[in-house]
Amino acid sequence: MSGLAWRGVVEGFYGEPWSHADRLAWFDRAGALGLDHYLYAPKDDPWHRERWREPYPADRLAELARLGRAADERGVRLVYSVSPGLDMRFDDDADHEALAAKCRQLLDAGIRSFALLFDDVPMEEPELLGRQHGAVAARFERSFLRPAGIHEPVLFCPTDYAGLERTPYRIGLDRTLPRDARVLWTGADIVVGRVTSDDIARAAAAFGRDLVLWDNFPVNDFDRSRVFLGPLTGREAGPGLVGIVANPMVEAAPSRFALHTVAEWAADPSAYDPSAAADRAYRAVAGDDDGDAAGLRTLVDACSAWPPGAPRWPRLDDAVAAERWDDAATLLRGLAETAPSASTPVDLAAQLGPWIDAARATGAAGVLACRVLGGSRDGADPADAIEELSTALRLLEAEYADVARAAVLALVDRALERLGVVGTRTHGTGATVAVLTGPNPAPGDRELVEFLGRSGMRAHLGDDPAADLLIVTRGATEETARAAASRPVPLLAWGHLVPLGLATAAAVPLSLDRIRIAGADHPAAAGLDGDVVVYRGRSKLTVADPPEDAAVVAHDPESGRSVIGVTPAGSRLADGSIAPAARATFFLAADGFAPWLVTPEARALLLATVRELLG
Repeated sequence: MSGLAWRGVVEGFYGEPWSHADRLAWFDRAGALGLDHYLYAPKDDPWHRERWREPYPADRLAELARLGRAADERGVRLVYSVSPGLDMRFDDDADHEALAAKCRQLLDAGIRSFALLFDDVPMEEPELLGRQHGAVAARFERSFLRPAGIHEPVLFCPTDYAGLERTPYRIGLDRTLPRDARVLWTGADIVVGRVTSDDIARAAAAFGRDLVLWDNFPVNDFDRSRVFLGPLTGREAGPGLVGIVANPMVEAAPSRFALHTVAEWAADPSAYDPSAAADRAYRAVAGDDDGDAAGLRTLVDACSAWPPGAPRWPRLDDAVAAERWDDAATLLRGLAETAPSASTPVDLAAQLGPWIDAARATGAAGVLACRVLGGSRDGADPADAIEELSTALRLLEAEYADVARAAVLALVDRALERLGVVGTRTHGTGATVAVLTGPNPAPGDRELVEFLGRSGMRAHLGDDPAADLLIVTRGATEETARAAASRPVPLLAWGHLVPLGLATAAAVPLSLDRIRIAGADHPAAAGLDGDVVVYRGRSKLTVADPPEDAAVVAHDPESGRSVIGVTPAGSRLADGSIAPAARATFFLAADGFAPWLVTPEARALLLATVRELLG
């Protein structure tokens, strides 16, 4: 089949927007690749979203005008999107006029294409909301686009942008949205491994409109420790799909590996070969015309998995499963030798820098582990091997960037066990702390035990009927959490907050690295005040709506929801029960107390909260 008619990139991720230089560098490639639309939708541009009614200040408008001219010169169409859905008053003519005026400002600056986005807004009364959103688009087309001489169909992102079925929202939208509007759709879910022709047919029927796939590939705003450098996979085309816009990573230059393959797929989906496309993308992006840049190949291979939940590095997994330790060591040695070459573009080397460093540390630790597991160190002094592995492990755990981290940590654990080291308990002399987790404790859980042990406590993984304090991690089962809820001992948690009665609701927003102290005089604040950076890079933050009796020590600066809350013994919890002992919630999430993630300030806050609970 022929290629899709509408092809491009959407800068629609959460987190730091691309720089002007990043965008220009992409435009230099995009037109020639055929990804000749650039949808401007950075969530961190306040005039695009929160302050959509306000005109751009002169300097920001001039920058957008320069960006539009640069895109035109390179054969790329800049599509300006506006996202008014957070607080638009649909029955207020003034808001419709403000929307038109905002876009007229951009039109006067030379931008000729526009999109309306209603993604990620609250959805109450969905059928009514769908009708209102469609009516906004129809009025926008009638009162702004057509009088401006813009005759292209409205490009529209609905609130209900993922999924295949006809929903109340989509029924309402169908009644009012212009018939020729193009609907942005992410697939069967928000981030997907596959898009099939059946998915497309069902979704197109559900909307009653042609679709443009907003492909959340290779976006990494949901896990800033990772990069996705592999090819687009698992995509089909079909009737009803007229275009694609790929949502790239926060790191613009590394995104090119994946975006080059998106361009190949969009040009001819039926002939697309992911492996061949990946090879061509590598040569084009890494500047490897003569094999000179082969030092990045192993890193790219180790970071090519998609979707995000897929096995990270299957070649390593296969070698380890078969106990082919020489093969595993060869792969890991390539990782340890990762290095940009003289032909690697400067921006690519700089933006991949944290992952290059992590690759070296991961590879070095993995090679040492394979030597132990393969018996090549038999006869050597075990104490020397333990020291070498422990040193390599500390270097690996110091890296925020994630390159095959979990697989190599498992290898190191296995090698240390072979050498007789089992680190599930740290003995101190103080209070007994039981860290409740799952059957496969996260590295952050193990680090937490060690940290508490170094702080003078008797900490260990797993339950203990004599525990002075329980910590419920996200890895614990709900059954374990409910059992812990009734125990008359202090409890700290960042998982299962609602079943524990510690919150009426909880969530895990993405791409955050700091909290705001709300009660600097509270002992759990550790003497800190104001905004405190708790993660070494952007990651997930557990937020909660705490019981009324909780003291909110810190909150999320963006949503205002609690991230550290302490509820005294005898107070009423969120579920109406009475706290049998002091309770506290904490901001950690899936990675928990991972050493590559938490800052010294986060460690101080956790220790202060633990000590406050213990009294």
